[in-house]
Amino acid sequence: MGQDFDLRNLHIEVTTRCNLNCIYCLRRFWSGHEPRDMNFNTYLKILYQVEELERINLYGFGEPFMNPRILDMIDHARRSFKDSKIFLSTNGMLLDESVIEKAVERGLDSIAVSVDTVNLQQLRKIRVGSSPRVLKSLEDLCRIGRRILPELEIGVECVILKHGFEELPKVVEYAADLGVDYVQVSHVVPYSKQIYEYACYTCVSERVLSVLGEDRLRELCEIREKASHQALLLSYARPRASRELKEYFEIIGDLASRGYTANLTALCEEQHKISLALKVREVFERMSEVAKSSGVELRVPKVFSDAADRTCPYEEKHSIYVRSDGKVAPCMELAYTHPEYVNSHNKLVHEYLIGDVKSESLSKILSNEGFKRLREMRKNLIHNCPWCGDCPYSELECWFVKDNLLDCYGNAPSCSECLYSVGLASCII
Repeated sequence: MGQDFDLRNLHIEVTTRCNLNCIYCLRRFWSGHEPRDMNFNTYLKILYQVEELERINLYGFGEPFMNPRILDMIDHARRSFKDSKIFLSTNGMLLDESVIEKAVERGLDSIAVSVDTVNLQQLRKIRVGSSPRVLKSLEDLCRIGRRILPELEIGVECVILKHGFEELPKVVEYAADLGVDYVQVSHVVPYSKQIYEYACYTCVSERVLSVLGEDRLRELCEIREKASHQALLLSYARPRASRELKEYFEIIGDLASRGYTANLTALCEEQHKISLALKVREVFERMSEVAKSSGVELRVPKVFSDAADRTCPYEEKHSIYVRSDGKVAPCMELAYTHPEYVNSHNKLVHEYLIGDVKSESLSKILSNEGFKRLREMRKNLIHNCPWCGDCPYSELECWFVKDNLLDCYGNAPSCSECLYSVGLASCII
């Protein structure tokens, strides 16, 4: 394969068509992309260039079963990779008994169904176009799929939103009753400020909060505006420094002495998010109790970011993302140009493509020099890439946070505000 890239995990987007219109889906926010299925010959061309894989993921920004050749895709993947795990994620709306039987018989051995809530009324609001068919599909999977393949791995995926996260333990209970193997939870990736209003996390590092403590954080927020105004006057008129400014510098200086910086806008204006995140953590604890008692694996995200704990899931899994049009990206986040609202500001995330399987060999694509540089950076994000969640300049409209083309360390593209890297968002690969 690539000269120094050991491809172990292949993420193939078999379609961008979908039968639902989820409120938080990227497809609502991108532009210039017509829904399409991956050409079957393009798919085969990819498979024939790979000798060995640990896992193949047949999903992306669309519903896999919308592709009329998905069963053939599963079949050819199994023929090519007898010992690989073949996985797909589905909204469940197109799964009937016949489809389940054929998919499992042809080689699918891992599948997850998206079930954000077992409250059907709420589910319809979130996943627009859904119906009770979703829950019926999950039940049929556990019954029919396991009859054909007892070791069939079945999961449930949930996206956390502000309205209804208290009911997440019921999802675990429901999954456990059916015999589901795992429940994976992710925070929403906010492609707009409106979607961010539904989010239940904050990009502020919890360690910064713990260093400050509730009292000092309250004090900092109370004096912030006056101190900032006084600092501005000090720059020009040089009056005597105020009490607020002295206290402000003392607090910020203490943080700096411990190796931390602070995004004051996020700290002070998102205290409601901090409180919400703590409530979500309590719900996670209740979910964990249910999961442990029923033997279900529970995978939950963090509720705070941590600049000192960042990894790239695609780098860890030795994976790449192939779009439905055959173009290749290092990961799902960089596959399409899209807006995002992160760290209290709007951002444009530009796609970063490293090749096209229709016109280039996979070996050549994986040897792309830009891809090599990106991988080297992602191998140690903590030291090689900044994290803007705690940076005081991100609240001052720093030009590096307007998009992902370049960061203050010189990385191009940058992963400096990637929610997946800090464990807030997740995808199954």
